[in-house]
Amino acid sequence: MRKIYWMTALLAVIAITSCKRNLFDAEQTKKALELTFHNDVVDPQHTWTLMNDQVITVTANVANVVRIELLSANPYAPNDNDVELLAQREASEGDQVTMNYDIPVANDSVYVAAVTESGTYTVVAVKQGRGTVDFSTLNTTNTGQLTSPSTQNVFYCYCNSYPMPSTTWGFNDLVMKLSKEVVDNSTLRVNVTLVALGSTNQMAGALRLHGVSQDEIESVTIHRGTFAKYTSSQRLLIKDEELLLKGQDGSAVINLFDDAHMAFFVRTSDNGSVNRYMINVSHTSDLQHMEFSPVTVSYDIKFKQPYMPYSIGFSKLDPFILYYYNSNIWEIHKYAYKFKETLYSYYSDSPKSYDNGFSWVIEIPYSWFRYPLIGNSMGSYKNGAIYGSYQQPHHSFGEWGSDHTTATDWYLYPTANSVY
Repeated sequence: MRKIYWMTALLAVIAITSCKRNLFDAEQTKKALELTFHNDVVDPQHTWTLMNDQVITVTANVANVVRIELLSANPYAPNDNDVELLAQREASEGDQVTMNYDIPVANDSVYVAAVTESGTYTVVAVKQGRGTVDFSTLNTTNTGQLTSPSTQNVFYCYCNSYPMPSTTWGFNDLVMKLSKEVVDNSTLRVNVTLVALGSTNQMAGALRLHGVSQDEIESVTIHRGTFAKYTSSQRLLIKDEELLLKGQDGSAVINLFDDAHMAFFVRTSDNGSVNRYMINVSHTSDLQHMEFSPVTVSYDIKFKQPYMPYSIGFSKLDPFILYYYNSNIWEIHKYAYKFKETLYSYYSDSPKSYDNGFSWVIEIPYSWFRYPLIGNSMGSYKNGAIYGSYQQPHHSFGEWGSDHTTATDWYLYPTANSVY
């Protein structure tokens, strides 16, 4: 009980001091993070990534081949019908094609398929990271019922309290998922799905293309869908209405939405304010919680130089959210880009003060991922005990948090009653 009182007092002190602009106590915040996060130990070497960005050159030595596909599992012998298409390129017999792909760290192998015009698959398995492959020697099942691959989807799950500790570390204050496909040699289509909101705070969203300048983009257009359910409201977080924005470092930024709640449903009060609900984080519909179908918008990004779409992997996609904190607008990026002030400046030229090893975003490479219900943590590992929405021993979120080399498949093992 004494520890709880001390932690509450510490958070109160931080809250008071943080109200003063440009004042941030890194040491006190780090102590609060260590107390509130559900682990005794957080791996100081943690990268908070569950994917590897790989490159492979494939020799298409199969008769009548028309394309090469990289798959997460063997389509002739899938695990629970989970086969995702990681990348594909057109190819003719004898061609050599170099392909970029992103694969979960937990996947031992990538499955390379030569697909003929009639739809026949010839499949070889190779260890992820291997640089070359051909089809001279088959080493996996190539007969039986063929499972059609689905598009690779990656979830992005946010706590919107940065730089302060989260109250639950449920990573469900905002949940979205991304998929991508190459439309032609110059056009990349990115599909953005807003899945859930576990917070009533206004949150905006944008997508930065890491390593791509705005000058390299010919145009950005919406292929299908809309996040703008209500266009009469004043834009407050991303004030510009243009789809293609320029980051402070010159990077290309896609303007997704200014108000995530309005993307789902709009109900205003008599004074014009938006009534906000927690959406798709509870199966109970009441004055605070509602359920809606996820909203998807597809963006076509046309590059000035051909073949650039093939080089844009998930490692270069930086979807981030924006929200009000300390009388300023802050951005919450995935860990690799945690300090990337893109549309706003808020670190007061001292980003290293916030370098505490914690992430407020989890990037999860699994189309069937189930995020925690409201009030539940993603997971914990404390005093030798495992708790939370992902608590399977040797496959838990908490164990992964304490050692980034273990339990890298934790997202496959949800606790049924605590996930949506």
